[in-house]
Amino acid sequence: MVRHRFPRVHTLRTTTSRAPEGVGGAIDVLRVSSVPHDSLDREPIGRARQPTNARSGQRRWDRLVRWLPAPFILLGAWLLADHPLMHHGYQLGNDAHIYYRGAVAWLKGGDPWQAVYHGLHFAAPPWVLPLLAPFVALREGQAVALWIALDLLAAAYIVRRCGLSWAWLLFPPLVHGILNGNPAIVSLALMLGVAGPLGLLLRPQMGFALLGEGRWRAVAVTALLGLLLIAVLPVGTFLGDLPTIAARYAVESGGGSSGGTAIALVVGIVSVLALATVDRREAGFLATIVVVPINGWYASVAALPLVNPILAVGLALPIVGLPTATIAAYVAVRLIIRWAPTARSARLLAPLVEPYRQGLVAPRHAERAPNADVIPAPLPGRAAPSFGSRNPGGLGEPGT
Repeated sequence: MVRHRFPRVHTLRTTTSRAPEGVGGAIDVLRVSSVPHDSLDREPIGRARQPTNARSGQRRWDRLVRWLPAPFILLGAWLLADHPLMHHGYQLGNDAHIYYRGAVAWLKGGDPWQAVYHGLHFAAPPWVLPLLAPFVALREGQAVALWIALDLLAAAYIVRRCGLSWAWLLFPPLVHGILNGNPAIVSLALMLGVAGPLGLLLRPQMGFALLGEGRWRAVAVTALLGLLLIAVLPVGTFLGDLPTIAARYAVESGGGSSGGTAIALVVGIVSVLALATVDRREAGFLATIVVVPINGWYASVAALPLVNPILAVGLALPIVGLPTATIAAYVAVRLIIRWAPTARSARLLAPLVEPYRQGLVAPRHAERAPNADVIPAPLPGRAAPSFGSRNPGGLGEPGT
């Protein structure tokens, strides 16, 4: 008897699998294969649903991380508003009073660094004095009120320029700078606009940000103005008294945000140098916060152009040494993502460093660095932001 061999019945089967596309997520790949009909019932149930569940979990994690800074920002703002100086009425316009009295002393031929307000001395570099001189035409109370008003306007400009929602006006370093009438807020606004040299004269630390962005023309103009002003400024007095000024400021400020220790300074320098290998522009802005022996809490406003959940949480709380530790942690996460962009750990860490805005709006004629200093390179797996766009959602909503 002849035995006939019939061909085995094959059925087309479609499956989906996850193909890594970087840190930001993964893509579903449709695979079509031919399998024996009698093997279909041996296929594990639920395998095709796994990518969908993973995507859903990733989205929930993304949303949670985006809203993570909210309670810390509210807590930090409350701690600053409840500061002991506020109860005595000293903090409101505190720095504006000090700057006003320093300018008055300079115009009268005295030593600006001997000017004092409630036990706190003027400690700014001499190049800020010409920018403070016009305020002397007003009475001290009027000048202080004007500085607070200017800081409020500058804060609104910074938030809008950085593509953030208005909720970021509650960012504690911003609140702290406004309450004190500190020129750091106005300085950052000038730097983000078209008056970088004026912002740099008002706060020399902003030079790191200009260098990070490759705005060489602004740096050159500032250097030229600084040299020309030496003829009328008490630079010799400042340099001669610099050890005394620095030591006195360290005591009066309680070490500032970094604590004023050598270890904090070294950690800050190493952190920004490491970050410069990933993003030179971000390294420049963060250097203004930590690559300075002593800084005030308001200095952390320089992180707003690149703020993300890690920076927002760590810079929101007025805890000595926390800004330096936060920036070091942020740099470590950025390096982990760069070294292993397709690892599961990188996918979990990516939302923590995702900026809250889509891209910094650059001045029409601003110089741009050769390595995309105005628009940072997108994280792996994320679409590149469009130039000049804003994220209307701000806190809690990733850029779309």
